[in-house]
Amino acid sequence: MSTMNRSMMAVLAAILAAGANAELPERDGYTHMGVATCATSQCHGSAVPRDGSSVLQNEYVTWTQDDPHSRAYAVLSNAQSQAIASRLGLASATSADICLDCHADNVPKAQRGDRFQLSDGIGCEACHGGAENWLASHYNTATASLESNRAAGMYPTHRVDARGELCLSCHLGNRDKFATHEIMAAGHPRLAFELDTFSELWRTAGRQPHYQPDADYSDRKGGVNHLYTWAAGVILESRKRLQLVASERFAGDRLFPELALYDCHACHRSMKSVQWRALPRHGGVGPGQPFLHDGALVMAMVVARVISPSDADAFESGLADLHRASSTDVAATQAAARSLDATLARLENALSPARLGNRELALLREVLATGAEGNYLDYISAEQAFMAVQMLVIEIGDPVLEERLDRIADTLNDDERYRPSRFAAMLASLENPEHADEQ
Repeated sequence: MSTMNRSMMAVLAAILAAGANAELPERDGYTHMGVATCATSQCHGSAVPRDGSSVLQNEYVTWTQDDPHSRAYAVLSNAQSQAIASRLGLASATSADICLDCHADNVPKAQRGDRFQLSDGIGCEACHGGAENWLASHYNTATASLESNRAAGMYPTHRVDARGELCLSCHLGNRDKFATHEIMAAGHPRLAFELDTFSELWRTAGRQPHYQPDADYSDRKGGVNHLYTWAAGVILESRKRLQLVASERFAGDRLFPELALYDCHACHRSMKSVQWRALPRHGGVGPGQPFLHDGALVMAMVVARVISPSDADAFESGLADLHRASSTDVAATQAAARSLDATLARLENALSPARLGNRELALLREVLATGAEGNYLDYISAEQAFMAVQMLVIEIGDPVLEERLDRIADTLNDDERYRPSRFAAMLASLENPEHADEQ
């Protein structure tokens, strides 16, 4: 084994150890010191990036000026949020935990430091963990390390699984906090997410990136692999969705599990024309059946078809079983969700950067083939397919294909006016590209 290989193996081992059993920052038990403790010009509040540092040191300015997370609390004061709170019978969105749990770093009051402000929204420690034990040491390059920072309570956002768990805790929800159908009916926007796309949108928001995935970053934390982040992200989201479907919290005595777990567009359609249609993956359910939200699951199916055909067969069968069960009763739906999650767990265990290799082109072809089967007639699957296509085309590095991305994106600008035939026509422009054979 070469010296470089030994070095990379050591970094990988450290990363895996550092990310083990990470508790989400919202319940990490540490004191959250407040954004102001990170904001001095010698820390992360420099007006411009600094040379000679492993980080840019202007992260606070970038967050303040360009990161939507900094305005998450302020949004709760606008007219739309006030109307939502009123419809839900809440005194104020700015004081209700049901809102604050995702719009602020809503840790218990006993864990709020002297400079902590709830109005900071999703601040540094909402993602990086309570800084009580690492604030005074994490910048000391002579003594601080990935392992020591992690041991002191810093959350391992560099790990795909940990970052996905963190982001999805709000952008999807979990057993502790969730944008229910009641909340959405009161006016809350529909949630959409894909880990690689949203990570990159966040990292590059505004005039300065939050961090640079350069050689130094790779040496310390491992390289940024968009292909693996996307594949691992859609599998993780799929599993989280299935676990919510199977959760007793969202069952009760209802005919259906929590309706926010369903595809919004399966019900919210114009009554002027017959638009209901079962898709191939729905297992032949009858007219009018509302479908579970499965956009990430469709992309997980793409991953399975490329890296593990045996799991793909079981996955497709399990997905059809899930949709059929959802037309019967809650118990059957939960059982089918648990069964499909077990298949996804096998796929997750089989996934690795090495297993994916240089399969960008193979995955792009499979995304297109999955669309040709009729799987993007629904908006949420088309939305997920586009985010996958965008990442894959950029990774392939073909400027001709990249020029077509904006036209494909245009077909998804308005979910209420989405036309599957137009989206399919735009995807067809990517078919059979002239490329060299895959490596």
